[in-house]
Amino acid sequence: MDEAHITQFGAPDAPYCDPETAQVTIIPAPLEYSVCYMKGTEHGPQAILDASSQMELYDEELGCCPIEAGIYTRPLLDYSGMDHATALQATGNAAREVLQRGQLPLTLGGEHSLSAPVIAAVQEHYPDLTVVHIDAHGDLREEFEGTPLSHASIERRVVDMGIPLLEIGIRSFSPEEAEFMKTHPNVSIVWAYQIARGITTIPWERLSAHTYVTIDLDAFDPGEMPAVGTPEPGGLSWYQVLDLFREICSRTTIVGMDVVELCPMQGQVRADFLAARLVYKMIGYRFFSSATNTIVSR
Repeated sequence: MDEAHITQFGAPDAPYCDPETAQVTIIPAPLEYSVCYMKGTEHGPQAILDASSQMELYDEELGCCPIEAGIYTRPLLDYSGMDHATALQATGNAAREVLQRGQLPLTLGGEHSLSAPVIAAVQEHYPDLTVVHIDAHGDLREEFEGTPLSHASIERRVVDMGIPLLEIGIRSFSPEEAEFMKTHPNVSIVWAYQIARGITTIPWERLSAHTYVTIDLDAFDPGEMPAVGTPEPGGLSWYQVLDLFREICSRTTIVGMDVVELCPMQGQVRADFLAARLVYKMIGYRFFSSATNTIVSR
């Protein structure tokens, strides 16, 4: 294994990055087919990996090093010569390989459309799956710019799979999506303004025993996360997102997750570092108990 590979997410030794024994496999997916404004998400996964190599590994909140759960980072998916549909299929197949080893797939995007085939693969293993979607946008359009595979349609595809959906932090919504919501009780939305003003209770009772979490980085306020293709004002803060994820971990078993839509900006490496640290914190919350500082079994 080459040096560049073993230092991703701070893994210095084989026991922590062995593809057969790790509890989580990171799938870097530089997918970019339907981006409609600022382009560059195809460079997101590598930027996150590069930033991760500079992270300190001790988590002061958990009192441990989450790397000890075992984090294997597979090589970047290669979409050369593929159309959008074929690339999505390849992404789903990569997740299936991880699931077949009994590991948790954590996909790094790339545009948000990659989540649909990964969620489909996870549902094959966990039919009772719920999806929690933390994002600025509802992503519930039937299609966008002529394609149902669009990043703006990812959660509509989740609904099509019959999977219950909880969306958190939404603050950009189309009239089409508003009409759709009137007849689909299987979708619940917690708006960003409700969180900011403390006027809502998140319906955690909608979670099933197994949950997939997808985080679009534009869920964050652009003051904290500027490197996204379609930033929206009024977003969530770093600690609000961490609190949400920690609460999810306390209520359900997360069996798949992704962090998507980083659009690296020259001179804005702070955004890359936020994304990398977020991924590491998510792994820590998922696999360690803050009460006992012990690894949680998969």
